[in-house]
Amino acid sequence: MTRTTSPLLTADRLSVARGDGLLLEDLSFSLLPGDALHVVGENGAGKSTLLLALAGLIPIASGSVHSPQEGVAFLGHDNGLILDLSVSENIDLYAGCGISPDPVVSNALGVDSLMNKPARTLSFGQARRVALALTCLPDKAVWMLDEPFAGLDQKTAMVLQSVLRDRVSQGIALIFSSHERSLEGARTLELVAQHLPTGGSAGGGACLARA
Repeated sequence: MTRTTSPLLTADRLSVARGDGLLLEDLSFSLLPGDALHVVGENGAGKSTLLLALAGLIPIASGSVHSPQEGVAFLGHDNGLILDLSVSENIDLYAGCGISPDPVVSNALGVDSLMNKPARTLSFGQARRVALALTCLPDKAVWMLDEPFAGLDQKTAMVLQSVLRDRVSQGIALIFSSHERSLEGARTLELVAQHLPTGGSAGGGACLARA
């Protein structure tokens, strides 16, 4: 991956609506190569909404997002597997679309041991391991991961932390939400939900700090 001092991801006065009001309002931050940003906040504060907006998967109300075209890897709550196929068949299907797991990530997460299992028989944690292997790709400059540690046992979660640290040190930009774990050296973006009466329109606040 080519190193650059220019931001890989920039949000400029970003606002995102939900219903008649703003769930997120006037958020600005940027990520350089080698930056990690941990998005935290209570349920309903807008963590998933922020990641979806940054990935261009939902419309924004105002402001702007700048990221490399075709350079973003996104993983939401859905693991994106077809339940009637085996893990191997799912991976082959993704390969037909030009997406192949990084062998380093796949081996670290033990995906090889799951290849012959039907996707519908996987635990959520096992399915998450497959989804992470299909998402955490070395040719993507920005990784956006929504609760990547969800469902993982402690050992696998520690392995994933190590994988993420290594990739960040190699120059990717990482933004992730997690109730469970963070990364050493990551900045923290705390989203604060505004509990308003019905019909209120003020958006959630945010605080950006070094962990």
